[in-house]
Amino acid sequence: MALAIAVVLGSAGAHAMRPLLSPESLNSWETAAKYQYYQSLGLLALAIAFLAGVMHPLRGAWALRIITIGMVCFCLSLYLRSTAAITGVDFKWLGPLAPIGGLLLIAGWVIAAFSFVKKVNPSN
Repeated sequence: MALAIAVVLGSAGAHAMRPLLSPESLNSWETAAKYQYYQSLGLLALAIAFLAGVMHPLRGAWALRIITIGMVCFCLSLYLRSTAAITGVDFKWLGPLAPIGGLLLIAGWVIAAFSFVKKVNPSN
């Protein structure tokens, strides 16, 4: 579903929003769409690996959750802040949400990487 939403919002930015947004706001919108698209693809790959049982169950589940939350925080803040001129709503208070979302994305991907590491049993 996140991929479908990324395509819709990316297309909206490329067509419907282009005449309504400043170049800077349009750039923010496109950045949000790109991040949502790539993170969604990554989440899909992780979900397949998780369901296939090749990830540590607990770490894999946490990685999926943290990446999802990070993606929502990062992308939603950019989408909303870039439309302030259209909506008349000042979303500047969401400014800190983008870097927090970015940090969550980084943390989630690091956890995901470690979820593929198998514990070495020295007794074998």
